[in-house]
Amino acid sequence: MSEHVLVVNSGKSEAVDRLREAAPDAEIDVVTESSYARMYTPDVRLHFVDDIADLTAVRRVALDLLARQPIDHVVAPSERSLPAGGYLRSFLGLGGIGFETANRFSNKAVMKSALTAAGLPVAAHRVIGSLSQAPAAAAELGWPVVLKPALGTGSMNTFRLSSAQELTELLASSAADGLRRAQCPLLVERFVEMEGEYHCDGVVSDGRVEFAAVQRYFMPLLGRTDAFTGSYLLPEDDPAVGVIRELHQATVNALGLDTGVTHMELFGTGDGFVIGEISCRPAGGGIVDAVKMKYGIDLWRVFMDTSLGRPAGVSGPVAPLRDEIIANCDLPVRPGRVVRVSTPDELARVPDVIEVRMSTRTGDTIGTRLHSASTTGLVFLATAEAALVPKRVEDLARVYVLEVAPT
Repeated sequence: MSEHVLVVNSGKSEAVDRLREAAPDAEIDVVTESSYARMYTPDVRLHFVDDIADLTAVRRVALDLLARQPIDHVVAPSERSLPAGGYLRSFLGLGGIGFETANRFSNKAVMKSALTAAGLPVAAHRVIGSLSQAPAAAAELGWPVVLKPALGTGSMNTFRLSSAQELTELLASSAADGLRRAQCPLLVERFVEMEGEYHCDGVVSDGRVEFAAVQRYFMPLLGRTDAFTGSYLLPEDDPAVGVIRELHQATVNALGLDTGVTHMELFGTGDGFVIGEISCRPAGGGIVDAVKMKYGIDLWRVFMDTSLGRPAGVSGPVAPLRDEIIANCDLPVRPGRVVRVSTPDELARVPDVIEVRMSTRTGDTIGTRLHSASTTGLVFLATAEAALVPKRVEDLARVYVLEVAPT
């Protein structure tokens, strides 16, 4: 009898394709929100809730499905679905990441409390229950601060505020509506003045980090949907690599992940690294593909295998497959109806470009709900050294065209 897999997901429809690759005979049901329906092919069995973070609503769907046939596994591939996925596993007695661990890897208030208790470097912060408490928390921490929901994704509803006046203006505007509607605590944390932003994407097996790829973002991501964002893999001999890998293992230990895939973000400062956050799901954008190009490790496949109760299938150390610096670049995006956008052939003429994947075409409409992974397409580069990456990104910027008309 084939396995029955319940997927709790947002718009990461590629996760269903990756699950089918990992378990071609599995019966799959997907719990998602109606706004994401168009992202799935007609053959996917969809079940809708108003909010995939609503544990009661997701549980109700799961129990309806359970009444028809047993559920063998729960897969939660998106940031917002992690708590619900962990809750269902704990509630139904299934294997995999349970609610306590999933909560520590998604609820930033709980996460930072655990990391602080373990003596790991995180930004000074305060957890508040309503926006009315934000001014006092910010004044106590000192400006500038970052205000965001404890449960969120892709820097949505995240604001950098430099003064009490800026906070007052935000609280009086519709821009704060997402924070007002948040069904979770809010975080006020001291803004980290950074020299660079990094991420580490790993594979954990029996509590041990078997593989960890370290990358540096082109620039800090917050508020950069209109820029050429992305990251590049650091060479193994870069001094930051060893330090970040140690912090990654210590973070995994502190939050209690046994087996799975991680995506961790860190800030480089003059006093060392500060941990931003970590999640137990694959990264977005072109990060997973860049890691595969460099090391041959398919983080999506590992995630699906471990979600299905299989071994991670990775044992370190893992040597790079190629010497070049691999970079993934997210092309800038703006809301509106697309009048013209660059073609893959046009962008492929830039030196060191090895692959172009456009997700937006002329005539498409780009919505206003944008986040740090929003893009019209992905460009992958292979340069001889890290110092060439900014130059190639500048070359892309000269070639890239995106013209939009108001909708």
